[in-house]
Amino acid sequence: MDNIVTVLSMNVRGLFSNSKKRTDVFDWAKGKNASVICFQETHSNKDIEKKWEEEWGNTCFFSHHSNKSAGVSIMFKKGLDFVVHNSIIDIDGRYIILDLSLSSQRITFVCLYGFNTDEPSFFNDIHKKIAPFSNTSILLCGDWNVVQDTNIDTYNIIHNRNPNSRKRIEEIVESLELLDPWRTCYPNERKYTWRQCSPIKQKSA
Repeated sequence: MDNIVTVLSMNVRGLFSNSKKRTDVFDWAKGKNASVICFQETHSNKDIEKKWEEEWGNTCFFSHHSNKSAGVSIMFKKGLDFVVHNSIIDIDGRYIILDLSLSSQRITFVCLYGFNTDEPSFFNDIHKKIAPFSNTSILLCGDWNVVQDTNIDTYNIIHNRNPNSRKRIEEIVESLELLDPWRTCYPNERKYTWRQCSPIKQKSA
């Protein structure tokens, strides 16, 4: 069995009210052929679960808030062999935590959406919830809304805010011995995954 696990993470900024956008996003994500796909800001509610899972074509996990804000999902590639042993689903649409076996690996997998507020307690809560699983492989992905390196991860000085959240994330990264895949491979690159119309407002995910 191929032991390589590939992950795609994307803030979709709402999939509830626009079925064409949802179809386009799902088709695009499937075309990337990733093992696991994580979406943030799905803007979903419990009523959509069966329909979206049918549209996706395989098992999905959802955490909902409302059809106008927040919401995250984890979707698995069709035909992927995996077993979910435990799951923690946030009732406010901010995170999903899965303890799963995938490609002969036991993994703690987290998809999260952090609000753009200085809220270290949110990240502390995530840390506490994943600790009991004690898996050697931990993968945290999502939209943190916190810039880690203010010198290189953003062009916009406004993203230097949320210092308490940043400090807590740094502590968690050190405690769990996490690596940022992008910065590990490209320690000095200034390329960004999010931007507004002005090129000044850019930041890494």
